[in-house]
Amino acid sequence: MSKLIMQSNHPVLAFACEEWNRLLQLSGRAATMPTDEVWVGTWEELKNGQPELLGVDEWRDSGFSDEFVIYETENKIVLSGKSERAALYAVYQYAQEAWGIHCVYPGSTSSTSNMKQQYPVDSKPARETIRWYAPRMERRGFVFETINEPHYLKEMIDWFGHNKINEMFFTFSLWDQVGEEIAPELIKRGIQVTLGGHSMKFILNRKEYEDLNAEADHPYTAKSQLNFKDSTWQTQLLQDITAYCHTVPNLTRISLWPEDIADRQTEGFLEYYVQFTEKLKASLCQSGLDVEVEHIAYNAGLAWNMLERNEAKPSTEVDTLYAFWGRDYRYGYDNSPHESDRRAKEALEDWARRLRSTERKLTIFEYYSDHFMLTNLFPFLPQRILKDVAYYEQQNLLGMVNLVVPYRGSDPYPWKWVHGFNSYVFCKALWSDQMEEILTDYYSCYPESERAAVQALFEVIEAKLPRITSWNALLFPARVVDPEKANVSEEQQEMILATLEDIGSSIQSILQQSGLNPDLEPYRYAQHILNYTDNLKQRWLKQ
Repeated sequence: MSKLIMQSNHPVLAFACEEWNRLLQLSGRAATMPTDEVWVGTWEELKNGQPELLGVDEWRDSGFSDEFVIYETENKIVLSGKSERAALYAVYQYAQEAWGIHCVYPGSTSSTSNMKQQYPVDSKPARETIRWYAPRMERRGFVFETINEPHYLKEMIDWFGHNKINEMFFTFSLWDQVGEEIAPELIKRGIQVTLGGHSMKFILNRKEYEDLNAEADHPYTAKSQLNFKDSTWQTQLLQDITAYCHTVPNLTRISLWPEDIADRQTEGFLEYYVQFTEKLKASLCQSGLDVEVEHIAYNAGLAWNMLERNEAKPSTEVDTLYAFWGRDYRYGYDNSPHESDRRAKEALEDWARRLRSTERKLTIFEYYSDHFMLTNLFPFLPQRILKDVAYYEQQNLLGMVNLVVPYRGSDPYPWKWVHGFNSYVFCKALWSDQMEEILTDYYSCYPESERAAVQALFEVIEAKLPRITSWNALLFPARVVDPEKANVSEEQQEMILATLEDIGSSIQSILQQSGLNPDLEPYRYAQHILNYTDNLKQRWLKQ
């Protein structure tokens, strides 16, 4: 039995050791573990206390807080990170590599016997080995706006630890509902908290906010835009936000946005809104809170004056979150045939260029797990995600955050499982550019006899369903799944019907060929696509 050594009593390191013991038991190899000593700690602790443990003279450091190293000799394993959270990542990485343990879906931690291993379980490394790991971006987060399900959020937090996500973003209203219950899970994993979103009306008047959201089909469509040129309402709001933030553990950033509706009235909207966020930054600093603030550049209601910088000067005080709604996810920014996608690319690259001179940071907001944007004809986007990350990485970003929006229909649609594939690829793509490796890890969660069939189905979904996203901007605020609300020409209706027919026939064909197990989620999702496209065609024909 190996001896586990923790260098300090930091809560994240304590949890990392608990996880080591839990995963070791799960692996079934506790009695045969060939190592005499396992050391868990930070790089700083190694350098200051036991530099001989690592045995190398030069440290690699690309500047990311979550870099970590796994160092093995015949009688020791060193799991060490630049931060305590990174040391926890090292534990999870070792468990995956050596024991085949990983967590593909929330709540699904499992041991897969045929996963690749660094060395046979009953032998020791023939010599010293050292493996370095660094993310592609510093900030790697998920955004939650309305999912008041503490159990699900706790499962996601656990999953974030396994998959090396370091931020969880909440609206103020959601944190108000779930924060106290989930905070301990965030703390022991060192996951940073961002508060904000479309929360200003919530802070200004909670009763009005709750009433408006109860009446709205979509959580934000019932709201009017705030006038940021008028500062009379801002003083009390800034005081209330600052007081609230003192109660939130692991809080590292405020990202407070305008309402989710196009601004049609105020000239220079973006300039006045950015000035508001600078006031918020000053208020937090004056109260002693070391918290970053960012503003959003977002085409709410397809309003370009809320996304494009135009004459607005980039702030020297707050960061920028860039969120373009309405992409056709069949294409990247650099090869899209749509003028809107090309215009969004120009706006993004303009923000990136100008922010370099201010030394402020830029983060990308994406919609890979958004069931409003992608609908319940939800496309799988592994290739798109990996190519997007590569493109965004070139812009010298702070990072990326991915929005999770639940499906709101009445049918028993498994939205948590459905968005899980894109979410998993997003996590892995922020650490690796190797698609084959990412997909091999993902498909390992299925029985070996089913993997080829599952992959074949997912490839058809990836090829066919992203076409649905091409209609979002054209039909806005309706979507392809809203025929009763959409205003379309006869030609557009025929194009939509042809798309639905193509999706249905393609899924039907792959189901007939695959022999998928009807008890598995992939088969059930394919059947949902078939049933839903058929129903949707009938609804479109009635228009």
